[in-house]
Amino acid sequence: MSVVTVSLTGCTTRELPTYAQVRAETLDVLQEVADLVPDPKEIVRTAEFAPYPCDDELALGDQPGVFFTGQWKVFVDQQFDVASFVRSVPTLMGDSWKEDPLGLPLSFAQVRLVRDSPRVSLTVEESVPGDRKAVELLATSRCGLDPETGF
Repeated sequence: MSVVTVSLTGCTTRELPTYAQVRAETLDVLQEVADLVPDPKEIVRTAEFAPYPCDDELALGDQPGVFFTGQWKVFVDQQFDVASFVRSVPTLMGDSWKEDPLGLPLSFAQVRLVRDSPRVSLTVEESVPGDRKAVELLATSRCGLDPETGF
């Protein structure tokens, strides 16, 4: 008589990095882009959002875990050419980033990039006209373990 061992595997939590890790990766990307903006500048970090489920229909996902979203504004000098800067970001960020265009005509400069390893999506855009000129940054992490549940 032979014994057959069956192992049930799939998406397990041990395959996911911690939320702290994916948050740090994403914040590093935001800082990297902010550092590319020449002085004088003022970086304003939007209050952090709660972790968002990777399997939520609105996120078009089906993965376990949660992801981190970071949003910053980098206010610049009135003479700074924000549109030119935004268009230069793909070159400045290097070959590990690939453009992922939105595919819609926009009235402002925007670039969307994705890095595969570790996965981060990044949007850099010219701030909608307001009181001060700014570069807006939005970065979204890969999925990580939910800090509340550990899954």
